[in-house]
Amino acid sequence: MYALYDYRYEIASSSLPLEFRREFRGLARGRVTSTYDRRTGAKEPVPAETQCRRVAEVLAGFEVLRASGYALQTPRNFSSKHLRFLISLWSVQQLTSQEVAEKLEHWRQFLLWIRKRVLVALLNTTLITGASSVQNEYLRCSHAATYSRPDIPVLTRDKAMEAIMEHRGNLRKAARALGTTTHSVCEASEKVVHKTGSLFRGSRS
Repeated sequence: MYALYDYRYEIASSSLPLEFRREFRGLARGRVTSTYDRRTGAKEPVPAETQCRRVAEVLAGFEVLRASGYALQTPRNFSSKHLRFLISLWSVQQLTSQEVAEKLEHWRQFLLWIRKRVLVALLNTTLITGASSVQNEYLRCSHAATYSRPDIPVLTRDKAMEAIMEHRGNLRKAARALGTTTHSVCEASEKVVHKTGSLFRGSRS
């Protein structure tokens, strides 16, 4: 089955409040698709799957915070107490060094989005210092929780076509319902587009 990694669709599929998701999408737009290397001044493109994994990791963290009584009204309100709370949860998960590095990078990038470099330093110090402890201690603990990556909702051809049919071929309305762009809707349903031709002609954006 054809599936499209689209961070916008993923954000729209989150259980977080609508206003929170809107602001998070605004933060991600223009930032999640590339990373900036301060040493070289170059921007490096981020693959679509990695974009979605980054969004999934951070949104999962906010969902955990909300379930634990930290109902942040906006992603920008993320503070050191929230980061310390998440780190305390991560510390009892069975994380490999690769998973630690991946989690570190996703959260580092998010903290750069919200311009909280002080928290980047806290994150780096805590997780880098604890990486060996995670490997040598937590993997041996019987009470350690097994770690699994957050699920990534993907935009499938079936979902795209269902939205298109529901909105009588109107790509703009279908894209709005899916929380993504008309271009992504067309890409997700590309094989059907080739068969139906005129239905979608001139509708990409």
